[in-house]
Amino acid sequence: MATADQILSLIRNHVNNDDTQFRKVALQISAVEARNGHAIIARTIQELLRQKNTSSGTVRLVSKNKEVDDLLLQLETYDDIKSLILSNSVEEKLDRIIKEYLKKETLRKYGLVNRRKLLLYGASGTGKTMTASVLAKEFNLPFFVVRTEKVVTKFMGETGQKLGRIFDFIDEVPAVYLFDEFDAIGSQRGMDNEVGEQRRILNTFLQLLERDDSDSFIIAATNSIESIDKAMFRRFDDVIEYNLPDREQRLALLHEYLYTAKDLDFASAEPLFEGMSHAEIKMLCSDIFKESLLNDKKIDFSLVQTIVNMRHQLSYQIS
Repeated sequence: MATADQILSLIRNHVNNDDTQFRKVALQISAVEARNGHAIIARTIQELLRQKNTSSGTVRLVSKNKEVDDLLLQLETYDDIKSLILSNSVEEKLDRIIKEYLKKETLRKYGLVNRRKLLLYGASGTGKTMTASVLAKEFNLPFFVVRTEKVVTKFMGETGQKLGRIFDFIDEVPAVYLFDEFDAIGSQRGMDNEVGEQRRILNTFLQLLERDDSDSFIIAATNSIESIDKAMFRRFDDVIEYNLPDREQRLALLHEYLYTAKDLDFASAEPLFEGMSHAEIKMLCSDIFKESLLNDKKIDFSLVQTIVNMRHQLSYQIS
């Protein structure tokens, strides 16, 4: 059963409207109930949390524009700004973006506009997509991912037409739009064999981005910033670099994802995750959590080391 501390924490987080911490404590209670053999209670808690997400989560849209239905994927947004564990410099930039959005009407009175065209770059799994999702949550806007594999085609002129339709939709429907794997669109002219077509795609995007004055957020993300054409940089309001987590961020991630590990010396376990991305640490913590629940093991240094070593062995075999 839930402890007195957990009940008080649930009430405190509810009063403070801290949905992230509320869900964390509720899932912790569910995990304990499952371990104690109370499967029905555990499943009921998880189902109620899913219903809460459905009722109070992302704004859902039913597109009436069939021309873009196949080009955009709308995703749910659950994480808030507190879920992001990033460097101080990135956090400061995101805080500024949020503040400008909230004060955009004040800025407009003085002929200024808020930052809403962002280029995010860095290694895979460092939080670029999650940032776009979190901003959509913070602004209470729908979140769309542009399906690059559907937009970029081998047929001359077709990619530009599809980009035009997407930007028409961006103008009509205020939302957060993520152009992931942006190097497929914004790579330097002359980097591939289809030089002429790549130049047309790039020029089309540049023109569309420059003309855009909608209320939407346009976010481009890439793992290969060196391939992005230099003309792109001045079209974005902010260019933000994402790096692998440092020691302080790794510790924060472990505390975030192994929140029931009362027997774990986090400082000793942290070096095991050095060189990993945010996504890799989250995945490993999930494996550790599952191993603990399925085999009734306490989360200590030995268990963490075993799971991390298994992941290293798997990576070595694949490579």
